[in-house]
Amino acid sequence: MSYTSDGKHMEEEVSQLDSTWESIFSNTAFAPPMLSQEERENLQKLTSQAAETLKSKNNLLEDSIVDVIAPQLACLIAMPLSSSQPQTGIQLELCQPLDRCKSGDTALKLCEVIGHAEEFSFDQKGSRFIQEKLETATNGEKDIIFQEIRPVVMNLIIDMFGNFVIQKYFDYGSLEQIRELADFLLGNVVNLTLHKYGCRVIQTALEVVDMDKRVSMAKELDGHVIQCSCDQHGNHVVSKIIECVPQELIDFIISSLSAEITFISAHPYGHHVIQTLLECCDEASDRLVMVRHILQDLFALSHDQYGNYIIQHILENGKPQERSAIIQILSGNVLKMSKHKFASNVIEKGLRLGTPQEQCHMVDEILTFTNECDSLQMMVYDQYGNYLVQTALEVSNTEQLVNMISRINHYLNVAKRFTYEPSFISMIEKLIQTGG
Repeated sequence: MSYTSDGKHMEEEVSQLDSTWESIFSNTAFAPPMLSQEERENLQKLTSQAAETLKSKNNLLEDSIVDVIAPQLACLIAMPLSSSQPQTGIQLELCQPLDRCKSGDTALKLCEVIGHAEEFSFDQKGSRFIQEKLETATNGEKDIIFQEIRPVVMNLIIDMFGNFVIQKYFDYGSLEQIRELADFLLGNVVNLTLHKYGCRVIQTALEVVDMDKRVSMAKELDGHVIQCSCDQHGNHVVSKIIECVPQELIDFIISSLSAEITFISAHPYGHHVIQTLLECCDEASDRLVMVRHILQDLFALSHDQYGNYIIQHILENGKPQERSAIIQILSGNVLKMSKHKFASNVIEKGLRLGTPQEQCHMVDEILTFTNECDSLQMMVYDQYGNYLVQTALEVSNTEQLVNMISRINHYLNVAKRFTYEPSFISMIEKLIQTGG
């Protein structure tokens, strides 16, 4: 079929277009056409055939969607297939939906993406478009898009942009779609847990799937708990399982972590898992075993770049008896640990969070003075220890405070050359002026 631009018929042809066809050709995907009566009738026939074909292929398509797609298919069929074919009239020019999306076409609708959902999902802007539209899409639209991407779900899960589309279906999809996606994950949980993008999908799924699915996913990590916990991506999944699955259903995870708790606590990724476990573990016997192992290696963990966070976490969030047990072990080691970059943080946390009696005991240790050693002076001069002296001044009782200020005043001029924190000197000078 050809498109003529005969001037004498132009006004008549345009006026004869009914409102339906005007809406079709007002779509920005097409150049405004001028059709003869015969051309219009042929195009209407093609449209009817396209509509019937669409409905026969997918009976879930809503009429409103068919009304948009069918005319576009008809126009595609009617367009010349070869550039060598005579071009006697105005040719309809179609912009692909993804091109329109990339160009920022705000008129683009989700129904126009049908047939291109896979292409959109793997594209940065296309993926974002689908994510936004799924939040308000009808159930029919969601299902059509889902059926299109279903054959490539596993590829989308591990794709930089596609994984977000899958996550959005977990958030806004139907129960049937969520269950089907969960079935795709089962059998692949370990590999996806260790994958940069797959781990995100696993975490999202764990938040919304049924408990039986969560447990099934968790059990796939049996034998891989340590590996996943110490992985830069996997540690997030293990933490999410600990948060989302009842403790009695993941005993194998707790026992695996407890057996290697010192090693994992000092690991750059694993220590996040241990913190989550300590936050979520309520079973007294399991927690007792974990804390006991940690206390056995308290000094090693306190001096470790990552392990010190575990000790601080227990001091801040643990049970009173756990906090007291740590402070008791630290007793007698305040000076030595105060001069260490990481261990000094543990001492400071204990000094702030201990009971008044424990605080008093630790400040007394800082005030220890013998012929061989002035602990307070050494801490004042140290780049880490001076922070502890500031904390000690804040928590000390009146007698201790007066003693500390008096002694620090004797070597204040020297301290000005050693201290790494100017506010410390200002604090001392202010205390001296006010008498504490």
